[in-house]
Amino acid sequence: MPLPWLHDTQARLAKSYRAERFHHAQLFCGPVGVGKFELSDELGNALLCQNIAKQVAAQNSMLKPCGQCKSCLLTLAGTHPDKRLTQVDGQSIGVDDIRGISDFMNHSAAQNGNKVAIIENCEKMTTAAANALLKTLEEPTNSRFLILTTSQPQQLPATILSRCAKSDVKITNTSLAQQWLETLGIPNYSWLALFYNQPLQVKHWQQQDQLKNIDTLYKFATEFKQSHNFKALVDIINKQPELVRIFTLFLSVQLKQQLLQGMSFDAYQSAQNALGEFLQNNTQVLGLNLSLAVSRLAYTLRNS
Repeated sequence: MPLPWLHDTQARLAKSYRAERFHHAQLFCGPVGVGKFELSDELGNALLCQNIAKQVAAQNSMLKPCGQCKSCLLTLAGTHPDKRLTQVDGQSIGVDDIRGISDFMNHSAAQNGNKVAIIENCEKMTTAAANALLKTLEEPTNSRFLILTTSQPQQLPATILSRCAKSDVKITNTSLAQQWLETLGIPNYSWLALFYNQPLQVKHWQQQDQLKNIDTLYKFATEFKQSHNFKALVDIINKQPELVRIFTLFLSVQLKQQLLQGMSFDAYQSAQNALGEFLQNNTQVLGLNLSLAVSRLAYTLRNS
């Protein structure tokens, strides 16, 4: 399904390719759920397409694969020998991963065209891995393209940043995201607007059948100071610890509203500090008693 908010970025990439100013290393930065990987994957497929010159020939054309040539059929089947994808889940990207990419780039293209390597969440590279990648960036080879994505560019070494063409992937027109989410049949939850800049995150929750749990977290956040039974809240976070960040986001939004409604700044700051400590403990302390931590947070917020 097309992601309409990526149109401007795709158009700019096509323009640079037509003008023969397309950089061999592209870095896409943006929040989780904005479509960086989808943009990278389609760009990589376009660069491998055997009809790429024809695809971008028109003045207002986009840099997209034709979907019909031999290379496109291979990418659709997930078997293109000249495309390499590096993805890790909760791990670091090690130096061996990057050396594998370098070896891949140095070998001849099996389809006698371009070669593309994509590294998702490249901020996970170890120092040794980043140093190994630097050599590939410093010595580009014709018809070899490296595409990186990150949600935390501040964690990348300046040497990497300076050698890539950086694009900020973001949603400037939230109505596009809103309309896109409506096509997925997602209800208009009270919290939905908070994620118009991360619509693919909402889609992921829908696919994982988590939307009702997210809504439950929001309801707990809106009634947190008055609640005393947190069992349902604790059950959700225990089953999916990563959702503690969503719950604390909802609480932070509630605190900001209370500040606007007359809450003293000192009380607001104290409550936000308690919220930050709660999040830190839940993400860093092993064996944390979540029920006790939630009760303590509720007590602090009631008295702030």
